[in-house]
Amino acid sequence: MEELPNYFDVIVVGTGMPECIIAAAAARIGKKVLHLDRNGYYGGEWASFSFDKFLEWIEEIKDNTENNETQRDTESLNSHLNEGEHLVLCPLKSKSISNANVKSYICDSSEPAVLQQTETLDSQNNTGISIQVDSADNEVSASGDSQSEPISSNNPSVTSTPSSSEEMDLSPSENNNESDLPSNNVALENNATSQDQSIAVQQEWTLSNFLENRRKFNIDLAPKIMFSRGSLVDLLISSNIARYAEFQCVNKVLTYINGHIEQVPCSRADVFSKKTVSVVEKRMLMKFLTFCLKFEEQIDEYQGFEDLLFSDFLKSKKLTSNVEHYIMHAIAMVNEKSNTLQGLKATQKFLQSLGRYGKSPFLCTCYGSAELPQCFCRLCAVYEGMYYLKRAVDGIIMNERCTGIISMNQRINCQWLIMESSYAPPEFVCEAVPQNLSRAILITDASLSPSERKENILLRFPTGPGIVNPITIFEFSSKTYVCPEDLFLVYMICRSSSESAEEDLSAAVNLLFNIDSTTESKAERPNLLWSMYYNQKDTSTVNLNSRVPEGLFLTSSPDFELDYEHAVAEAREIFEKICPGEEFLPRAPDPEDILIETQNNPGEDGEASKIENDVNNSDSTFSEDSKDSSEVENKPSSESEQISSEGTPSKNISDETGNENVSRVD
Repeated sequence: MEELPNYFDVIVVGTGMPECIIAAAAARIGKKVLHLDRNGYYGGEWASFSFDKFLEWIEEIKDNTENNETQRDTESLNSHLNEGEHLVLCPLKSKSISNANVKSYICDSSEPAVLQQTETLDSQNNTGISIQVDSADNEVSASGDSQSEPISSNNPSVTSTPSSSEEMDLSPSENNNESDLPSNNVALENNATSQDQSIAVQQEWTLSNFLENRRKFNIDLAPKIMFSRGSLVDLLISSNIARYAEFQCVNKVLTYINGHIEQVPCSRADVFSKKTVSVVEKRMLMKFLTFCLKFEEQIDEYQGFEDLLFSDFLKSKKLTSNVEHYIMHAIAMVNEKSNTLQGLKATQKFLQSLGRYGKSPFLCTCYGSAELPQCFCRLCAVYEGMYYLKRAVDGIIMNERCTGIISMNQRINCQWLIMESSYAPPEFVCEAVPQNLSRAILITDASLSPSERKENILLRFPTGPGIVNPITIFEFSSKTYVCPEDLFLVYMICRSSSESAEEDLSAAVNLLFNIDSTTESKAERPNLLWSMYYNQKDTSTVNLNSRVPEGLFLTSSPDFELDYEHAVAEAREIFEKICPGEEFLPRAPDPEDILIETQNNPGEDGEASKIENDVNNSDSTFSEDSKDSSEVENKPSSESEQISSEGTPSKNISDETGNENVSRVD
């Protein structure tokens, strides 16, 4: 066992998104930070896994629900206490995940698919895992020996992208003078049509060739995307953390209406070219969206409706049912209980994000959503934050306030302790019961909206028969490096209304996917190859810090929303309490801008010399795609940054107008 220093300014427990942001922010201003995680991987409930590691995680969840807490030697732990102190024990395992149900629909060679239930947990606590495979001789198991690599060494930067002439002309003029996200993989291909057909012949997947590709997966436990003008994108730009990740656009925003999937019009051209919307409806939609963009300046338009339902406000505008559906379920993406102000703000946020990096308002990360927490971990490590995985916290040392922890039979003192809620002692967690989320992870052999470009997809599924709460659906392809070629990762999430996630989501799965591949009538739908349903506690819905002692702050688990707004706001609020008056994540210098004192170099006599960072053992060059002067946004650093490493050719992807939008590293 490695002995750690016995004092840190800040100890952060858990490597989820809010914890990683706080750790990076504290280290950035010079605080001495220790960052611990009881798991052997980064991210906690925000993690991404290869298929092998994902199956290992399922076994870990099974172990957490079946076994009691490990017995601890309290006498040994109490021996570290001083007079007047007492120890509050922490749980060593998380029980945030429940009702996990895993199924495989892949048959081996020409054998018919015969589903067999191979393992089910005790349902006494309403938690369980059932693993089903097509053949008893071909059970899927976690047999890989691949090692987790939590922080990617990919280090490309990203260029900004000019707006297309077809984009919705609704954004305020001042938005054209903001900082660009350095994004190196923002795919800005035009969405030619929602009816594009895939040219490639659909591959017949068997268990053997599926398992051959198992390490090509990056499966998210809590997938999220970002509004291009959201708080996280702004933070990535201002802090210069964006250089640690790669990004792409979520090119297609879809909705389910009148029994089929349609693309949401995200530009003026999309609105007026859409054949399923009448001319009158097009003008209604454009007029309402123009109002929403600056609704604060037109109070008379919504006065009296502020606290009433958004759906009632839409009806008062005498919009058609089609237009109401697009606004509520595909643009604002709010539920039937949302009030008018919530709906207007959500619509405005969608519109303001259009045109910054293409027609879509959304960005996603390559290699999975867990890349983002790891980006903040990287910055924390650069500023001397110390990381230790597979190290649990046995207990919190209390006097009049929290003064430290005991971990691996070592006392470590601190001024502030930040802890993810599943690590916290039960007596410190508020009495309010958090809501549950229902999640599904699906692997399919075709896209919900096929096209040659394999666009990333966001689909908002409204309520209907068997669907009590709206369902958010993401689809990602091999283009984002999260799954093998010709396979697609589909994520579903909704607020729980039933006892299990499968009950909440199975109706939508049956409508969208072909579970029985032998049924010819459903041949046009993607075939479902593998699925996992599970419930997850959403502690973002309760006040976690109402009962904690001084010196301790709890952070929440992944929430229901599309983006990271809650995690960023939570991290900022906690940082301002532990470091009042300090700047939240000031910009980190680029490696070539760092100056160090060379006191030990006899030829320099203490003069400062400039050092350049070696990225992936190759030189880095910075440039920018040319842009019209009216379209250039202010940069947070030098005029532009596009990075390409030696031996890794960088090529530009152009849209149909011929504008060079993206620098993509293959």
